Amino acid sequence: MSSLSSSSSNVRMDRRFDWVGPPDSVSKIRKIMLRRVDNESELERQYRAAREELNQWNSDFWAEHNQLFDRQKSEFVEKKQKELGRLEHVSANELSEFYRDFLNDRHVAMMVYNKWVDN
Repeated sequence: MSSLSSSSSNVRMDRRFDWVGPPDSVSKIRKIMLRRVDNESELERQYRAAREELNQWNSDFWAEHNQLFDRQKSEFVEKKQKELGRLEHVSANELSEFYRDFLNDRHVAMMVYNKWVDN
C-alpha cells in the first residue's frame, strides 16, 4: 500500500489513537495506523499485529484486483475501438458485457475473499 501523502507524513501522530489515512490510489483502501500503547500486553500486541496484517492483505487483494480490472478494461476498450473504428465509443451495453465477464472470471477469487473475510 502506498504511504500517506507527504503533508500528512510530517504530522506527529498521537500513538494513543488510531489514524485513518486517505484512500490508496490503487487499492482504494484507507491505510489505518493502529494505536500503540506503552504498556501493551503480548496478547494485545499479537492482536494489533494480526489486524495490521489483515489490513495489508486486504489492501493487497484490492490493489491486485483493481489493477487487473483496469488493464483488462483498457484492453477490451482498445479491441472494441479497433472493431468499431477509432471515432466510435464503446457502448454501455458492450461495457456491461465486459463487467459481467470480468466478474464471472473472478468469481472463485471473490468467493475465497468473501469466505476469508467472513471468518
